[in-house]
Amino acid sequence: MKQHFRILLRLLCLAAATIGCSVGIYAQTVTGTLQGTVVDTNKALVPGATIVIKNVETGQERTLVTNNDGSYLAPFLALGSYNVTASAKGFGAITKEGVRVSLNDTATVSFTLNPTVSEAVTV
Repeated sequence: MKQHFRILLRLLCLAAATIGCSVGIYAQTVTGTLQGTVVDTNKALVPGATIVIKNVETGQERTLVTNNDGSYLAPFLALGSYNVTASAKGFGAITKEGVRVSLNDTATVSFTLNPTVSEAVTV
């Protein structure tokens, strides 16, 4: 009876150690983050600007909108190269190509948007 108890106790300890080690493995991430701010040529913040982040290798896109501070945060991006485009109503779009997202790193990509001039013709 004591022999069975010892075997059972060892199996339970082994199972607990295995589960404890696997929890640590799942907590690690293999992603990176992009962040930045969008301003105009007068350095005024541009809230509500659209940010499109496109993975060059996979073609996957993530679209974000800047907050009231003109900033954005894109966590949990797959590692690789990205093209990042910023645009807003009344401004021209700007794209920054080849932005690298590295393991557990935060890359900063900020934009200065130029106002667009549009003409209206009334007949």
